[in-house]
Formats: sequence, structure tokens, C-alpha cells
Amino acid sequence: MDDTLLQEIVSPPRANLPVLPAAILRWQPEDFQVEEIPTYLPDGNGQHLFLWIQKRNVSASDLISRLAKDLKVSARDIGVAGQKDRRAVTRQFVSVPCSCAADIGNLTNSAIQILSISAHGNKLRTGHLSGNRFTIVLRGRDGATFCQAEAEAVLDRLQLLETNGFPNYFGPQRFGHDGSSIRDGIELLTTGKPPGSWKRQQRRFLSKLSASAVQSAVFNLCLAQRIGQQTCSTVAFGDVACRRGGIKPFAYGPDSDTVAADLSPMGPMPGGKMVKTSGAVQTVEQQVMARLELSDDDFSRNSKLTPGTRRKYVEFPRNVSADLQSDGSLQLKFDLTAGTFATVLLAEICDVLI
Repeated sequence: MDDTLLQEIVSPPRANLPVLPAAILRWQPEDFQVEEIPTYLPDGNGQHLFLWIQKRNVSASDLISRLAKDLKVSARDIGVAGQKDRRAVTRQFVSVPCSCAADIGNLTNSAIQILSISAHGNKLRTGHLSGNRFTIVLRGRDGATFCQAEAEAVLDRLQLLETNGFPNYFGPQRFGHDGSSIRDGIELLTTGKPPGSWKRQQRRFLSKLSASAVQSAVFNLCLAQRIGQQTCSTVAFGDVACRRGGIKPFAYGPDSDTVAADLSPMGPMPGGKMVKTSGAVQTVEQQVMARLELSDDDFSRNSKLTPGTRRKYVEFPRNVSADLQSDGSLQLKFDLTAGTFATVLLAEICDVLI
């Protein structure tokens, strides 16, 4: 994979010209706040404890490691619905066995706070969340401040994205430093062997991570083509789509009984269970995989790592706002569905994020 192809994956084209030239993101952890929007709340009964946790400047893996050590359980016994950013203040549910109750007072990391505790009948699983609520502060570069006109321009853009949507790319953090996760994933999928640089105890985690990075690279490249053709929101015969607001993919063709305007096109996360496109759309997806020197067989052979699915090409923020703060910074608020990257939305607003 050459540098040009890598740049297409990690820095794909925007759908809109940014309204801000530059801004500082995450000057301090409090400038990037994320609150999980759960699919359900614990009901107060059951064999698991749901801990509503706030962490500051702590990675998702460090959170699990710290909880496992202090609560004296295996990391596999700890459940989370989604992984949250490191340089941020984040709030989320974490489930642990009820047997941990006596050790909860042993948590020693001041960067991790338990805000509430309730019981529930099942362990929290990946994907058990509706979305995330973001409060983000953008600061001017080199001590500069923003003005009211810029705040209004940002609000106008957020409202436009709320109506028209924005490209649902995977953010660059998905792909590892200098695309290392993609390269490792391609090696794993094509040879069936883990890269020699992986430590034995890391292989299970890194296998899932790198295989997912390759699927995400395919998706980003396909979406970038749709952005160039201005068709990322337009469903055509041969596409796989879902209803607006839905998630179930189906092949769209002349016999479909749903009006195209009520549908959202979906891009490939390759694997045997992925609903297939047809015609010109399928040709493009095959060409993208060929650019990565991959084929359908590479994903099908690794069905446990890459079962395959579809992902919406466009997502829509909700409950948007943008306000100029007394110190000249901009505070943005919005909700995103699970798996959607806030940094990708911010790229539709700001040209350079530092």
C-alpha cells in the first residue's frame, strides 16, 4: 500500500468546504466530552453491576485493565457498549459481575470515577448503545479568538449537516499510526498468519483490530468515490440500502417497493454475510478491493474476524448547537449514532484541526 492510497483512506475528500480555517481540538481533556446514550438502562435486578463511570484522559484499554486489577476479575468479565476516546472526559456504562461489589471501594485511579451503580440481568455487550452525546470546545490557533460571525457560520453548517447529513467515514484513528493496522490486517487476511511483530498475548485483540481496519479502509475508499460523484446520498439500482432511520440492509433494484428518496445507500464492510451489490456498484467495490490487493475470498476465509456487514454512507447529527464562549472559544454540541466519528463531522466544519 503506497502513501497516496493511504492518504485517500485516512484523509478522504469532504462533502463541504469548511467554514473555519483552523482550530485547536483537545487543548485539554475537558474540551472533548462524550456521554454515552444507552440503548437501555439497568433495571435494578440481576447478576451484573452496571457502573456509570466518568474517566478523564484514560484510554479504553487502560480503563478495562484498571478495573480488572482493582476489582480482581478477568478483563473478559467486564462489559462495555463502546470504546471512548482517551484525551477526553467521557461517561459510559461498564458492567462487572455482582461479586465485585465488595471491591468497588478499592478503585485507586483518581482519573476514573464511579458516578452510580445499579444491577442488571445481562452483561453489557459491544453495540448496546444508541449513540453518543458530544460537547466539544474549539480554540483559536496561536491565542486567536473566534467571533460571533464565526459561531453563526458553524451553527449554520451544523444545521445543514443535521438536514443533509455528512460522510460517515471512519476516522484516521481507526487505521493505526501511518496505516499500520491496515498493513497488518492485509497480511493477516491474505496469509492467514499474524504479523511477526505481534506479541502472543496481543494476537487475539490485534487480529480483530487490524481486520476491522481493512474493512474500514475498503469502506472509506468506496465512500470517497461517491463523494467525488456527489452520489453518497443517492440510491441507484445495484446499491444496498436501508430505510432512513433504519439499519437493515437490502438490495435495491427495479422490483424494490420503496421510493429511493426514503432510503440511504450503504457501503461495504466485506465478509461472507455482507449483502451484495450488483452491476456498476459491485464493479466499483471489487476495484477498490483490488487496489488493496484483496478479494472476496480473503474476507470469506476469515469469517470469524470479518463476518461482513453494511454501513450507512451518510449519517445525521442531532440536537446541534454552537455558542461563542466568554474566552473566545466555540462550544459545539451534537448527538451522533453509535460508531460515527465526531472528528469526521468536525472536518466538515474546520479545515485544519490541531
